Amino acid sequence: MSRRLRADGLVIFALVLLLLLGGASSLPPQDSGSPSSSSPQSHPESRHSAKLDPFLRILAQRAAESANTANLAPFAGMAAVYESASLSSSALPLSPAAARQARAEQIGVLIQTSQPLHPHELHGLHALERLAENLYSARLIPQRLRELTALSHVVFVEANYRLAHHTDVSVPAVGGRFLHETAPPATGAGVIVGVVDTGLDFTHRDFRHDRNGNGFEESSKVLWLWDQTETGYFGSPQRVPFGTEYTREDLERALRDAPGTVPQRDEQGHGTHVAGTTIGDGSASGGLYMGMAPQAEMIVVKTSYFSQDIIEGTRYIFEKAQWLGRPAVVNLSLGGHFGPHDGTSLFERGLEAFLDRPGRAIVASAGNDGDRPVHIGGRLSPRESFTFTFVPHEETAFFTVWYSGEANLLVSVSSPGLRGASQTALAVRGQSAFLQTPDGRIDMDNSSGGPDPRNKDRAVAISLESVQPGTLWKITLNDQGTGSRFDGWPGLSTMGYFIEGDSEKTVTEPATAEKIIAVGAYTTKVYWTGADGLPHRFLDLQSEGELAKFSARGPTRDGRLKPDLVAPGTAIVSVLAGDSELSHNDKLVLPGREYVAMQGTSMAAPHVTGAVALLFQANPRLTVAEIRRLLAQTALQDAFTLKGPTTGWGAGKLQAAQSFDGLGLVEQLQHGRPALKIGPNPAFQKTVFFYSVGSKPAQNVELLVFDLVGRRVYRQALLPQGQRFEWRLLNEHEQRLPPGLYIALIRADGRTSTPQQLIIQR
Repeated sequence: MSRRLRADGLVIFALVLLLLLGGASSLPPQDSGSPSSSSPQSHPESRHSAKLDPFLRILAQRAAESANTANLAPFAGMAAVYESASLSSSALPLSPAAARQARAEQIGVLIQTSQPLHPHELHGLHALERLAENLYSARLIPQRLRELTALSHVVFVEANYRLAHHTDVSVPAVGGRFLHETAPPATGAGVIVGVVDTGLDFTHRDFRHDRNGNGFEESSKVLWLWDQTETGYFGSPQRVPFGTEYTREDLERALRDAPGTVPQRDEQGHGTHVAGTTIGDGSASGGLYMGMAPQAEMIVVKTSYFSQDIIEGTRYIFEKAQWLGRPAVVNLSLGGHFGPHDGTSLFERGLEAFLDRPGRAIVASAGNDGDRPVHIGGRLSPRESFTFTFVPHEETAFFTVWYSGEANLLVSVSSPGLRGASQTALAVRGQSAFLQTPDGRIDMDNSSGGPDPRNKDRAVAISLESVQPGTLWKITLNDQGTGSRFDGWPGLSTMGYFIEGDSEKTVTEPATAEKIIAVGAYTTKVYWTGADGLPHRFLDLQSEGELAKFSARGPTRDGRLKPDLVAPGTAIVSVLAGDSELSHNDKLVLPGREYVAMQGTSMAAPHVTGAVALLFQANPRLTVAEIRRLLAQTALQDAFTLKGPTTGWGAGKLQAAQSFDGLGLVEQLQHGRPALKIGPNPAFQKTVFFYSVGSKPAQNVELLVFDLVGRRVYRQALLPQGQRFEWRLLNEHEQRLPPGLYIALIRADGRTSTPQQLIIQR
């Protein structure tokens, strides 16, 4: 454990003694002054609370403290809180008491069940929507949480957490431009690209084309645009569960002669930039800033950035693509740290449920916390203690510490003591506690519901409310059993950090899901010229080729390698949303005010999304497992990646051209043999052998070429870790081979690939 601090053993002994003397119901404050207005409370383990995630257990307890509905306003920065006006008109009538409660705030939840769930099973369950098999989203007031978990077929309830977007010469660097110029060109034609983000400036020329040839780009590349953040009299609100839907016809009508009919705009500019990297056609730059898949078409969801809305938006895109009979890849340049970081959150499972058929993929940015101490972790020996410090950035902050289901941790939280003596809240395993201190309120739940049903581990949830940003809150973990590994994160990195923390395991959800392609960032460009005519660069950039400092590091909490690979993510020039926040920054905006430079793993993910669109163009039946394997096998390993860390680079740097060329290798590798593909074929001046030895390591790899009578005409040793070899059609004596038919194969430690025919022409 790095930079660990020993807790004072006497303090721990005193806390335990106070707990034993004070009973299970209360514990006097630690300071010697007058007691606080509210003392810590402990609550025994409940079979119903076992079905609630750690944050919801705290909310449920807050709601139970008073007959009145708890004020949820401080928690709006963590999870979705809705006003009573959002109650569904189809809700069942409520009793007078229930009606008074319904006037308070509701919370959004994700619900996992063992059988179908119906609205009539619980009064006050609103906006119930089936997301996938046995997975639902809904809204309800906190007082209904206990009733919901009392339903026998409800397995688990998760808060509708808030996430954040990951913004802190790229297309040619990964081979995209090469593929655009091949014959036939790989441009993403026929593929749907979905973008769930801050919206889109659909009026930008890079998202339009001139269908009738009259010189005006009147046709939109956007098939549908769902704005989840607004309702009104525009578009087709009846076609979506909430918000407003705009069709391609709506957008094209606005482009031609009715601009006011589609009021949606990208105020931040993040979504427009992401979309430009993916499918922008570069028409506003003469093709200079063309995206990865310029002929793909797009479905856009302007999201609220809450988890259940992101699931809804992703489902919307896949269902539209399925109706059209097309493959689709969805880009999620967003994430958060609220969940267990092991792929078991309902948010991640809900997204993965859409990937149960070929022709679908989800790409997510890994996150920008690779240089921030937002992870705390280590291993406690039996009876060992560890103290660390949390520094909040906001007045309300939330963080979670996960540990083994068999372990037993005693947890204490001490206030900074700015307004009097420091006070301490204490919770043994299976209990919760709260304490109102002069420095702010502490709410803590130490696995009061027992092991988490999602992963059988335990979680300590700690909420700090009405605190002063920058103050020091001490947390002590004391092992009461046989020792345990622990890992903790704030809900979002904007909420705070740990003084003793590190940047390991900082990949955010949903990128920690196994089936979702997680993308980190590396540097391909450093400088650009702004609209002010001066050269600029981001202050934290390294040299070209290096891993971006901010790019999140893995592994996941359960030890899987994430990110899967990296792509360009620094000083990325892409489409500028008109009149967005970015458009007023002359350092970031390029001359001509059509494009803007940004950085972050948000900018890296759409490179991979575009690469997946190119793969779907070549083979619409690819599964997400085949895509992940193909991207990993063809990723570039160079002097930078070999220096490590692997937990930052994943499989290496995206090589879209090699991934596309390697499509023919997938089926061969499934039979356990080395794989070989040749192109161009027929060959005139040269050809390239694309190869893979598969997952089984090989020491000796060689290329063999024979003529039709079986004579070997060429032999070349190959790098076992390589992927391609260029051959100038010369024999072993450096003489040009005559035109004709030849046979080529790869041999790896005695295992041979399927022989491939090669035609040489002159």
